[in-house]
Amino acid sequence: MFIILILGIALLIYLELQIPQSLIRGLKYKASIDKILYEPGEEIVLRSEVYNYNKSFVPFVRLREYIPAQALLDDDGRGVYYAENWVTVERKVPIRARERLTKNEVFTINSRGRYSFGEYKLGVGDIFGWNEAEILGKGPHSFAVMPERSRNADLSAIVSGFIGDISVMRFIMEDPILTVGFGDYTGREPMKDISWMRTAMAGRLLVKKYDHTGDINVTVLLNCDGDGNEDLEECFRITRMVVEKLEVAHIPYAFKTNGFLFGPVSYVTYVPKGLGEAHLRGILYGLSTAIYDRMSSFTTLVDDVLDKREQNENYMVITRELDAAGHAALRKLQRSCDGKIGIIVGKEAKR
Repeated sequence: MFIILILGIALLIYLELQIPQSLIRGLKYKASIDKILYEPGEEIVLRSEVYNYNKSFVPFVRLREYIPAQALLDDDGRGVYYAENWVTVERKVPIRARERLTKNEVFTINSRGRYSFGEYKLGVGDIFGWNEAEILGKGPHSFAVMPERSRNADLSAIVSGFIGDISVMRFIMEDPILTVGFGDYTGREPMKDISWMRTAMAGRLLVKKYDHTGDINVTVLLNCDGDGNEDLEECFRITRMVVEKLEVAHIPYAFKTNGFLFGPVSYVTYVPKGLGEAHLRGILYGLSTAIYDRMSSFTTLVDDVLDKREQNENYMVITRELDAAGHAALRKLQRSCDGKIGIIVGKEAKR
């Protein structure tokens, strides 16, 4: 009798150890967010799903998800734990056979930057809570929070005046929209430039190419050389305001910087002339991920743009306070430019 009891206990211990391991192999987790670029304070929704492929009931499932530490979210009874690197969100639920559980975690982040999720942890335990098996996996893709738009009304008026002058110049020039050929659609051109007849003939998207000798060229220059992180942050906000105003005015523009701006796969130091949502969002993503450093001096940046300038080139320069070398580089740009130059010095407003 004693031996049977010992065997029964051993069998129970074996099942306690093996059942969670078996059940967890039948659970699948996936999560997603709806985009990669957000406004400061905009709601970000982490959509999660756990599916039980097992043919049996799982009495205890623990899901831990790791959200960036800067996240702000409400604790509505679930476990929310704040730490230096992550906000841990934990839920414990039973799940029936072939059942799919879905949930949303809604949070906001107020600070500009690029953010990543930590690995999730999915655990399965027995009915008594004595033993738990656990698997780890990668969370959703990273995302970025954009800089706010500059709230300086005077600067907004200056930018609008600069763009207004550019628009007048564009429309008084001879034949500014002479079509000289067609090229592949890159996503930077506005949809109105697509030639649907040529697209149908070629079987791929083709856009009209214009004679740029009679067109207006605009380059937005973001100078990250100088001192003061708060002032550089204001430069990021001003740059966002400038490129968005160019988009509204339908003036194609290029973007160049000597700063460390990051795209999804590489640095964002130069964006060719273009227009449209994809063009704008590429620049905004770079501004979202920028750090307080620079790759080269303002002098080097000016030399580089002058080496590659086109006719009728106009520049909008956004910079912190310039030193003597910076002022010399700016004078060189002014002497060599045959178009209009706008200059905005970013200064963080004192509160």
